[in-house]
Amino acid sequence: MSEELQGSSGGGISYADVVPDTAAPGLGLPGIVDVPTTGLKMPERVDFGIDGLGQWCIEVRAKDGTLLLGTEDIGDGDDLDLATFPVDSPAGAVALQEVLKQRFKFADIVWRPGVMNSIDEQRSLAQRALAAAGTDREAAREATENAEKSLREALPLARAAGIGPGEMARRTGYARSTITKALNSLASAPVPDTGVPGPAAPQE
Repeated sequence: MSEELQGSSGGGISYADVVPDTAAPGLGLPGIVDVPTTGLKMPERVDFGIDGLGQWCIEVRAKDGTLLLGTEDIGDGDDLDLATFPVDSPAGAVALQEVLKQRFKFADIVWRPGVMNSIDEQRSLAQRALAAAGTDREAAREATENAEKSLREALPLARAAGIGPGEMARRTGYARSTITKALNSLASAPVPDTGVPGPAAPQE
């Protein structure tokens, strides 16, 4: 396939980079004028569904299964903003199907249930891995904040009870240097009144 027929989806045909005004018979796409049909594969099937990230995935294929257009090719135009079709509602799928029927008049529009892989499976795997890493990072951040809050609440109580940094470190799993630094930051803070008598003042 010549370079000028290859689209951005990697090996697909882009029907957008031509002069507008007329719709090409069979394509349902505006913007194709006097395109010779010899050797040009026509859309026969349009699969659409939800990918692993919960986003729309669309594949336009020729009769022999060749991928002609992908989500990025047909979902970025002013006339089709995929963000306007909710992925968590059957109404969104029905509305998108109608739009695809209008655009690809002579192709079969097929809903693919389950997870539909993206055109570039390696990219899809990477995106899912990044999404999982982001979720784990957020969970770790929240866990760290909760642990630090618990430590801040525990240290004044432990200090008032006469528990030393070494035992604090053993009980919490924090390094002794971390405990000592945290205690120093509490040096000027008032000790909470817990009703438990503190350690006796050292005798001279």
